[in-house]
Amino acid sequence: MNPIPLDLTIQHEVTHTELTDERLHLWVQTALQTASTVYEDANLVPPFNQAAFTLRFCDEKEGQELNKQYRNKDYATNVLTFEYGIDPEGTINSDIIICTSVLEKEALEQGKPFIHHAAHLCVHGVLHALGYDHIEDDDAEDMEALEVDILHSLNIPNPY
Repeated sequence: MNPIPLDLTIQHEVTHTELTDERLHLWVQTALQTASTVYEDANLVPPFNQAAFTLRFCDEKEGQELNKQYRNKDYATNVLTFEYGIDPEGTINSDIIICTSVLEKEALEQGKPFIHHAAHLCVHGVLHALGYDHIEDDDAEDMEALEVDILHSLNIPNPY
């Protein structure tokens, strides 16, 4: 299978030495590629043939403002995904926002390496961009299983 073309813009409102562009590209591309194989394994053609994502790492203030504005929840969450659909050329478009301080706090509380939790949140955001959600139990199980598979391919243990 050919790699799905990816136009990834990375924005660092908050920087972290472990969040290198190369690493972030790898995580997003791996999630995108693995998710597209789900279609192929089912003998379906993915509804997209390329992706244009912005991955932004923000501070707690921005994370809280975005979560309040778009989800009516007045706290900073770990990851927000804004999925804009598939354009006529077959490009799936999305913004994925990760609050770095929440990411750090959760990794510490959960006893996980920062980099493993960061990879998980990137993968989680990409799957949301591709239409996965975890509202219903069955959907959550499917999404989590795919996350585990993607992270395993990146040599990252099961986050659950």
